[in-house]
Amino acid sequence: MTYPPPASPDPFNQQPDPYAAPPTPNPYAPQPVSADPYAAPPVSAAPYAAPPPGAYVVPPMPYAAGPATQGTNGMAIASMVLGIVGVLMCWCYGIGALPGLIGAILGHVSQKQIRERQQEGKGLAITGIITGWSAVALTVIGIVIVVIIIANDPTFWDEIQNGSSSSDWD
Repeated sequence: MTYPPPASPDPFNQQPDPYAAPPTPNPYAPQPVSADPYAAPPVSAAPYAAPPPGAYVVPPMPYAAGPATQGTNGMAIASMVLGIVGVLMCWCYGIGALPGLIGAILGHVSQKQIRERQQEGKGLAITGIITGWSAVALTVIGIVIVVIIIANDPTFWDEIQNGSSSSDWD
């Protein structure tokens, strides 16, 4: 059993084009005027309307990830810290030479690692190298000055052997 086609108001039985753009409202239509000039403009319920059904929607693009960084080299940080400690302790009976020397060596090693691994921290490594070698140099200069002072004191060795002190503290 077949059914007759439904009656259509179009005498030529034409269907609307499914790919045609939907009708758009007139953008130049006059806006309603409010009696109050300071009133807030009317807000529509949906400021961003959904696309019409069947329309191609471009998916949102995610942000591109930047280049992966390896972070700051830990040896460069240790180099800088030890170099600064060495400079601060260089006049403490020669103790500053040890952290300064270790800081300088760590700075050189970390520079090589930074080049190979493409890490951050080149400035930290350079700071560690400079402060480390400065601490070693200042410690050596301090020890040399103390040795010169002791060598030029004629009573120094006599006071050590006799156990006496000719200082003004007595």
